[in-house]
Amino acid sequence: MKKMTLEEWKAEAVRRFGKNPHDWKFKCVQCGNVQTATDFEGLVEDPMSTMFFSCLGRWKDDVGCKWTLGGLLRMHSLEVDPGDGRDPIPSFEFAETGDEA
Repeated sequence: MKKMTLEEWKAEAVRRFGKNPHDWKFKCVQCGNVQTATDFEGLVEDPMSTMFFSCLGRWKDDVGCKWTLGGLLRMHSLEVDPGDGRDPIPSFEFAETGDEA
Protein backbone atom coordinates (compact mmCIF):
# COMPACT_ATOMS: atom_id res chain seq x y z
CA MET A 1 0.00 0.00 0.00
CA LYS A 2 1.35 3.40 -1.00
CA LYS A 3 0.75 6.09 1.64
CA MET A 4 0.99 9.85 1.20
CA THR A 5 0.30 12.77 3.47
CA LEU A 6 -2.40 15.15 2.31
CA GLU A 7 0.29 17.70 1.48
CA GLU A 8 2.24 15.17 -0.62
CA TRP A 9 -0.95 14.12 -2.41
CA LYS A 10 -1.88 17.71 -3.28
CA ALA A 11 1.70 18.49 -4.38
CA GLU A 12 1.71 15.46 -6.69
CA ALA A 13 -1.63 16.50 -8.18
CA VAL A 14 -0.33 20.02 -8.83
CA ARG A 15 2.88 18.63 -10.35
CA ARG A 16 0.94 16.40 -12.74
CA PHE A 17 -2.09 18.50 -13.63
CA GLY A 18 -1.62 22.08 -12.40
CA LYS A 19 -3.04 24.14 -9.55
CA ASN A 20 -6.72 23.90 -10.52
CA PRO A 21 -8.16 20.90 -8.63
CA HIS A 22 -10.86 20.56 -11.29
CA ASP A 23 -8.08 19.50 -13.70
CA TRP A 24 -6.77 16.72 -11.46
CA LYS A 25 -7.39 13.29 -12.99
CA PHE A 26 -7.98 10.02 -11.17
CA LYS A 27 -8.28 6.48 -12.52
CA CYS A 28 -10.90 4.08 -11.16
CA VAL A 29 -9.20 1.05 -9.64
CA GLN A 30 -11.89 -1.31 -10.98
CA CYS A 31 -12.60 -0.21 -14.58
CA GLY A 32 -9.86 2.33 -15.37
CA ASN A 33 -12.24 5.22 -16.06
CA VAL A 34 -10.35 8.53 -15.91
CA GLN A 35 -12.32 11.29 -14.25
CA THR A 36 -12.08 14.83 -12.87
CA ALA A 37 -14.21 16.87 -10.48
CA THR A 38 -15.81 18.55 -13.48
CA ASP A 39 -17.29 15.19 -14.52
CA PHE A 40 -19.23 15.07 -11.23
CA GLU A 41 -20.62 18.61 -11.29
CA GLY A 42 -24.40 18.60 -11.11
CA LEU A 43 -24.38 14.93 -10.08
CA VAL A 44 -23.05 14.99 -6.52
CA GLU A 45 -22.96 17.50 -3.69
CA ASP A 46 -19.15 17.56 -3.40
CA PRO A 47 -17.34 16.75 -6.67
CA MET A 48 -13.92 17.42 -5.10
CA SER A 49 -14.40 14.64 -2.54
CA THR A 50 -15.95 12.22 -4.98
CA MET A 51 -13.55 12.32 -7.95
CA PHE A 52 -10.84 10.24 -6.22
CA PHE A 53 -13.11 7.92 -4.23
CA SER A 54 -16.02 6.73 -6.43
CA CYS A 55 -16.34 5.89 -10.10
CA LEU A 56 -18.44 8.21 -12.23
CA GLY A 57 -20.53 5.21 -13.32
CA ARG A 58 -22.37 5.34 -10.00
CA TRP A 59 -24.16 8.45 -11.31
CA LYS A 60 -23.87 8.24 -15.11
CA ASP A 61 -24.98 5.39 -17.32
CA ASP A 62 -22.55 4.07 -19.94
CA VAL A 63 -19.50 5.57 -18.17
CA GLY A 64 -17.13 3.61 -15.98
CA CYS A 65 -18.57 1.29 -13.35
CA LYS A 66 -20.27 1.61 -9.96
CA TRP A 67 -17.13 1.06 -7.83
CA THR A 68 -16.46 3.03 -4.67
CA LEU A 69 -13.60 2.80 -2.22
CA GLY A 70 -16.08 2.97 0.65
CA GLY A 71 -17.18 -0.64 0.24
CA LEU A 72 -16.16 -3.89 1.89
CA LEU A 73 -13.62 -4.93 -0.75
CA ARG A 74 -10.30 -3.12 -0.60
CA MET A 75 -8.71 -2.97 -4.08
CA HIS A 76 -7.01 0.41 -3.83
CA SER A 77 -3.25 0.85 -3.64
CA LEU A 78 -3.10 4.44 -2.34
CA GLU A 79 -4.13 5.96 0.98
CA VAL A 80 -3.90 9.60 2.03
CA ASP A 81 -3.25 10.60 5.64
CA PRO A 82 -5.29 13.75 6.33
CA GLY A 83 -2.98 14.59 9.24
CA ASP A 84 -5.76 15.36 11.69
CA GLY A 85 -5.92 12.06 13.56
CA ARG A 86 -8.47 10.44 11.27
CA ASP A 87 -7.74 7.14 9.54
CA PRO A 88 -6.08 7.33 6.12
CA ILE A 89 -8.49 7.95 3.24
CA PRO A 90 -8.48 5.50 0.31
CA SER A 91 -7.81 7.17 -3.05
CA PHE A 92 -7.78 6.17 -6.68
CA GLU A 93 -4.34 6.54 -8.23
CA PHE A 94 -3.65 9.64 -10.28
CA ALA A 95 -4.19 9.14 -13.99
CA GLU A 96 -1.09 9.12 -16.14
CA THR A 97 -0.21 12.09 -18.30
CA GLY A 98 -2.09 11.73 -21.55
CA ASP A 99 -4.96 9.71 -20.07
CA GLU A 100 -8.21 11.25 -21.15
CA ALA A 101 -10.93 12.25 -18.74
